[in-house]
Amino acid sequence: MKRMLFFLFVAVVSMNGLAQKFVGYSDRTTVYEKYQPARITLYNGKVIMQKEANVFLKNGRLLFKKGMFDMVADMAPIQTVEFADRQYVKVDTILATVIDTLGGNRVLCTTTIDMAAYNSRAVNDRVITSLQFSADQMGTTDIDLSAGNKQYPLVNNYFFEIDGKIVELHERTIRRLLPKKKRERFDFYLQMPEFDWFDKSSLHKILELFVEE
Repeated sequence: MKRMLFFLFVAVVSMNGLAQKFVGYSDRTTVYEKYQPARITLYNGKVIMQKEANVFLKNGRLLFKKGMFDMVADMAPIQTVEFADRQYVKVDTILATVIDTLGGNRVLCTTTIDMAAYNSRAVNDRVITSLQFSADQMGTTDIDLSAGNKQYPLVNNYFFEIDGKIVELHERTIRRLLPKKKRERFDFYLQMPEFDWFDKSSLHKILELFVEE
């Protein structure tokens, strides 16, 4: 019954035009099972090479190892994070994966635990001590990485980065951003039976509309 209610919730969200999708369950609270090397670029141009980094699924924030401690970074100065298999761009305070790029514009996707669907139950089994990574570059806060035998529902939220501006992937928002001469084609794409807000090829078609002709 709980899973049925959750799927109904996702269906309502999608009908309202918000590009959010339930993508399954995870038995851990991080993207990677083991911490990975990452290249962190800050807004001031400084690059930090972190040997052990990860992404916290509860809030989409960057994690790193400090000795024996699991730390969460202050997201304010962070611009991008690159792992071997994917690149992240910060959207507000959340890391979003770059899933497509065209003409300098991009499709971004955040993956987080749906805490509402999880009955807003916080994961409070273990609190990790707060430490400081760098006085003027990156900070830390308390986090909890415990999972045990729990299953966490994950949702994807999609965004466009158009001319350096990040916008949520919403039908009305995209239509307003498009030149008037391209809105008819945009409406045509939406009526195509194969169009899917969660399909990369469908999103690529919309991305193409923002390329200068």
